[in-house]
Amino acid sequence: MFRKVVLGATLAAGAAGADVPLTCEGVGPDWDLTLAEDSASFTFQRSDRFDVPQSSVAEGHDWPRAYTLIAEFDTAILLVDKATCTLGADTWPFTAHVLTQRGQTPILLTGCCVVAE
Repeated sequence: MFRKVVLGATLAAGAAGADVPLTCEGVGPDWDLTLAEDSASFTFQRSDRFDVPQSSVAEGHDWPRAYTLIAEFDTAILLVDKATCTLGADTWPFTAHVLTQRGQTPILLTGCCVVAE
């Protein structure tokens, strides 16, 4: 299911820092993730609430940004890059990659992000 997300402001080069909330989603398979300052909500086959103990940027660059997500039984890494991303009919300002697992199966999900309102 596609959800239209509207970006309410123009982003400066470094505006989506670790303290900026993001809304991300992907299709094929469907997933969504909401990132706040120190927590995240991630839905893929089940819903999980994560702590975000660490965020970083690429050495010597502003992008991409990586967020480590830790829950009681799951972990994930969210990689966000400042690159236009198309999801359905919508254009988003950031691409997203989520590395996670279900049991012993590693999974890489792709999608798009926008600064959450």
